[in-house]
Amino acid sequence: MELKEQFINAVVRNMEPELEASQLKKLKIVLTINLNHLSVEKESRDLVIYDESSDIAAYKQYFVSMKLRGLAQGTIELAMRTIDRFNRWAKKPYSDITTQDIRLYIAQRDMVDHLSSATLDRERGAICRFFKWLFEEEYIARDPGRRVEKIKVEKRLKKAFTPVEIELMRNACIKPKQKVTLELLLSTGCRVTELTQLAMENYDQDHGSITVIGKGDKERVVFVNARSKVAIDNYLLLKPHEKGPIICGLKGPGTAMSANGIQKMIKEIAGRACVTKAHPHKFRRTSATLALKRGMSLNDVRRFLGHTSVDTTLQYIDTTGSDLKLEHEKYVA
Repeated sequence: MELKEQFINAVVRNMEPELEASQLKKLKIVLTINLNHLSVEKESRDLVIYDESSDIAAYKQYFVSMKLRGLAQGTIELAMRTIDRFNRWAKKPYSDITTQDIRLYIAQRDMVDHLSSATLDRERGAICRFFKWLFEEEYIARDPGRRVEKIKVEKRLKKAFTPVEIELMRNACIKPKQKVTLELLLSTGCRVTELTQLAMENYDQDHGSITVIGKGDKERVVFVNARSKVAIDNYLLLKPHEKGPIICGLKGPGTAMSANGIQKMIKEIAGRACVTKAHPHKFRRTSATLALKRGMSLNDVRRFLGHTSVDTTLQYIDTTGSDLKLEHEKYVA
């Protein structure tokens, strides 16, 4: 890696805590353009403050690269936790890691920690992508993850809530806040983090639509049905506000609920309703399943959920008794 590229990476990495992903991208472009006709030499006052090729520098630069790609914060944090765990286990320089090291780590996670095949394959993927990046960026001479085999994951049908379960949970809502949370999850198909960020400023009450910023900062419009609109109106009578999150946090208007807070609320509602295996993401799956069964095309369901690929949408839908195969052939085959 050239010293000029090392210098640019170091500046971008050091500014990462202060700037958003779009600003980091712009900074990198500006530096690249302005340094294009300049030469950077190590002898000239040591512009490279520390060894850019070190494992610590590589680790930090990978974190920045994921942020520059616009990946969701949760995705980045999960990947870095996986890499951290592998680093603590391996206790080797990245250049000394072998294919067998990665295989042994996955085997230990399987036999000792008893992880599911889906979790094992996710961890394998995170580690292998990291070492592929190290190889492509010339931090290491070979890619130890290239020959690590994918783990076969059993495809289990993930069930949606039944109509009866939905009504039981509706009846189990005691407070307006619980009611509006449940109805918005079902009507919008939002991820739980998206729900916490639904803002009054983005709520078009006349058209019953809300603009959502989803994964990777992708914007889409979701819609509220009659039940949701009534639930929002009733909640606003209790907590009147025109700005900030629609669903308020513990400190009232202007604050947001946490994802954990919503998960806890749904468990409480489901407990009173005697509904098992209830969590916010299941409402997203239920919303997609109901939309398809009531005539929405598979491609429109994809857009509704904010997915890039129809294949991703297929994983969300309970296909029991549906014509999904015909829809799949229409859009995918």
